[in-house]
Amino acid sequence: MSRNNHLLARAVAEAERGEWLFTAPNPRVGAIALKDGHVVGRGYHALWRGPHAEEAALQDAGAFNPDNGEVVSGVVDEMVVTLEPCSARGGVKKRPACCELLVAAGVRKLLVGAIDPDTRHESAGLEQLALDGVEVELDGSFEEKFTILNSAFLRANSYSSRPWILHKWASTFDGKTACNSGASKWISGPESRAEAHLLRASMDAILCGPRTFHMDNPSLTARPGGVDAELQPLRVIITDGRPLSAELNALSSPAECLWVCAAEVIDDPVLAKRLEAGDRQLRLPEDESGRVDLAALCASLYADFGVRRLLVEGGAQIQGAMVDLGLVDAVVRYEGPILFGGGHGAALGTGVTSPDEAIRLGLEERADLGNDLRRAFLVID
Repeated sequence: MSRNNHLLARAVAEAERGEWLFTAPNPRVGAIALKDGHVVGRGYHALWRGPHAEEAALQDAGAFNPDNGEVVSGVVDEMVVTLEPCSARGGVKKRPACCELLVAAGVRKLLVGAIDPDTRHESAGLEQLALDGVEVELDGSFEEKFTILNSAFLRANSYSSRPWILHKWASTFDGKTACNSGASKWISGPESRAEAHLLRASMDAILCGPRTFHMDNPSLTARPGGVDAELQPLRVIITDGRPLSAELNALSSPAECLWVCAAEVIDDPVLAKRLEAGDRQLRLPEDESGRVDLAALCASLYADFGVRRLLVEGGAQIQGAMVDLGLVDAVVRYEGPILFGGGHGAALGTGVTSPDEAIRLGLEERADLGNDLRRAFLVID
């Protein structure tokens, strides 16, 4: 095996440490940092809104301090990365441009496994690095491996009007999300709930329907280690006209809410106070059933609020309606080893009339979490 193939294989192994569940619509990318031919740092993209692979490798090598943004030059002189480094800044982008970090760190040689397939950025990073004096080498033999690793990214790359949408629920072994009484706490165990909070922290926004909002009384905040304001996604709550109680858990957090309705909002003093404090309101057209037009909502979240990664947490009517509309790119289920029976399924839309019409799922990412089983699937064409 040539030196290039050996180093790229190591970078691919780093990329494989990431899960699309936590990175999509970003790609799974791995990087290796070297100094005088010796590996001094490794990194991979682990979390949407988190460090890119190059940044993680520089940090691992001691060339970058994420706390203050300081870059130390001379610790690294070569980088191997599975995808060309990003060059864009601003907009909805969450991290510094990797090209700038590499140049500031003194990287003089770069080996890349694939060109960015996004036509807005294709080859821009490599061209910028070459202009900055970096010796750039592309090894196209790893492009097929990149494609295999990045089905979620490549699918999302074709979108221009809606976010990448992940549906999430906890269910019993027989697929129920609540008892017949409506009670649902707790189907899953503490390990599953801890990961679910990390999943929330990786999102731009969380969508919740009115029934779940009032019956389950969720906080809709990310609490992997306490309530960190920087980790909080936009909480998108569909309202149905019923008054808000000041005792609702979501209202005890300063994290921003977007209140969505399909009709004139009633005079609600609790909502008025939230709007005065910085929450926003979005009025949308009704669909044929008289409810919020979910396609219009997703389009607005993308265009007006910069949402690229959306988590749909409930309830079953919203889940089902979005599935009926094809507004689903992936699903994740936390399955507890219990049986409820009854009729509370996870996605209660109109459904399909034949198995041939089913939405097909694949590319599973599975994990044992305590007594629970987490299964995540991508929608496959």
